[in-house]
Amino acid sequence: IIVEAISVLGDEFVSVLRKAFDNRWIDIVENKGKRSGAYSSGSYSTAPYILMNWQENIDNLFTLAHELGHSVHSYMSRKYQPYVYGDYSIFVAEVASTTNENLLLNYLLDQYEDPQIRAFLLNHYLDTVKGTVFRQTQFAEFEHEIHRADQDGIALTADYLADRYLEMNEFYYGKEISTPEIKHEWSRIPHFYYNYYVYQYATGFSAATLFSETIYNGGDATPYLDFLKSGSKDYPINVLAKAGVNMKETTAIDTTLKTFGQRMEELRSLIVK
Repeated sequence: IIVEAISVLGDEFVSVLRKAFDNRWIDIVENKGKRSGAYSSGSYSTAPYILMNWQENIDNLFTLAHELGHSVHSYMSRKYQPYVYGDYSIFVAEVASTTNENLLLNYLLDQYEDPQIRAFLLNHYLDTVKGTVFRQTQFAEFEHEIHRADQDGIALTADYLADRYLEMNEFYYGKEISTPEIKHEWSRIPHFYYNYYVYQYATGFSAATLFSETIYNGGDATPYLDFLKSGSKDYPINVLAKAGVNMKETTAIDTTLKTFGQRMEELRSLIVK
């Protein structure tokens, strides 16, 4: 299914997918002591291996497509770039993975007319956008605010952080669904203790939406493949711009929100029926 769905990217991309399946890049068997989650890893001199615990369901299908996006991106960057440029920036790290997810969703929606199946797929997409675009933007705003508060000499107590986090949840999702307990969620999100990068999930997904919608509707995949092969030979925003996605403009996020709105309306119409 994944190979068929992503075949619009061309023979070279598909050949790398087949390497992944045929050469045992993917560790799928659940085992004692094996960690949960899904990861694409490896180094310049190894295959970009994938670690996951495969379950026979649609969520795992999307997860595998996602991780294969990372692995093909890594493979092509390392194949076409010298060691010093063989890795890609965090700013573009989620582009290939979510492009794969979007192409898979488009493919599945083309296969099924059954209202229940379409509703399930549409809900999966809407939940992904909520978690990747809206929620990660919220996280980035919260992170920015607490850095500014620290610069202004405000003590970052647990109460201060909880109150600000609750206010931001109410702004993003409304007071009706913001329970008092949500104010403590900040304390269990490890990204807030890292190096300020949660925003890139939202920008990466937006860039991926523009790529996937363009290619799936008949656009040339060559610029996208050139992006995958670029590694870090140039600034990431320039690498994307050369492939036709200018993140200094709003086109990518506008396309994402437009697609989100259209699919929300289709889901509403299916629920009404």
